[in-house]
Amino acid sequence: MRPESTTANPRPLLTDIAEEYFVERARAKFIGLRAAPLFESAKRIAQYFVFNRESFKKRTTSQKRATGGAYNRITGQFGLKNYSCEDAGLEYPIDDVLREQYKDQFDAEAAATDILVTQVLMEHEARVAALYIAASLSNTNVTTAWSTTSSAVPIQDIQTGLNTLNDANGSMASDVSLIIPRADFQELQRVAQIINLVQYVWSAGTMIPVNIPAATIAMALGIKEILVAESSYDNKEEGVAENDTQFWAAGVMYLAVLAPSGSSLRIPSQARTILWTDDSPQIPTIESYREEQTRSDIVRARFHAVEVNTGDDDIMAYQLTNT
Repeated sequence: MRPESTTANPRPLLTDIAEEYFVERARAKFIGLRAAPLFESAKRIAQYFVFNRESFKKRTTSQKRATGGAYNRITGQFGLKNYSCEDAGLEYPIDDVLREQYKDQFDAEAAATDILVTQVLMEHEARVAALYIAASLSNTNVTTAWSTTSSAVPIQDIQTGLNTLNDANGSMASDVSLIIPRADFQELQRVAQIINLVQYVWSAGTMIPVNIPAATIAMALGIKEILVAESSYDNKEEGVAENDTQFWAAGVMYLAVLAPSGSSLRIPSQARTILWTDDSPQIPTIESYREEQTRSDIVRARFHAVEVNTGDDDIMAYQLTNT
């Protein structure tokens, strides 16, 4: 049941702004909600399905019905684990003096919302990236480093991964997404094998762009999508020279079966973000309250969620290292 709040007021319009901003940034830069698709749950603590080898590899050979008898029954072979959503969020105080810099109160709150949502996105991205790193996935090195653009063979490297996933869970290439760090994607764009593959997309006499779009390469490879991980953060404390760090480390890529956002937990997926909607109907939910002690209006972005791996070892994802 949702905890009752006597001071914070839900702000549906700000939440809508946050959701729009969230989706835009997620598509452009942050891939966390696509690498761990959203599942909306009415329960804070419950069980989730884990896809294991028994889910896909075991045959039921006894399927004939005897005259007057019943058909044999199956229930589906899934592992089960427990999840517990955690409350997380941040607040941004809008001082009465600071508010005077804006045309009206709502503009100040909208600006605070954008700042809060960026931080929410960054932390969610970090948790999802850590989730993949912690997964028990076998590692396979590419045949030739993709930086060797003239002789690298990413098509074969990726096809080996697709074949491995097909053998593990029956997925088709069109079911599989490629999660790839920015540096590796930039190398992929310049590999001769890829350029030769996509050159027929452009009409005769039209120059192939230097930065071939991810969607074009995904279509040429026959896979669902390419998720380019471009987000980074400064891992140094305030006042120290910046050290820009990618959330998804260069060199490590994943081919993964990913469920559509909002789909049932019975739909195969390597990872999920489980959101407790009774407490936070959207991710993030925006609230505000007045704090006279600091003469400020406080804007809060929060959500009750947890990120989990729903694929067992080497079943729903394939790790590929570009080295």
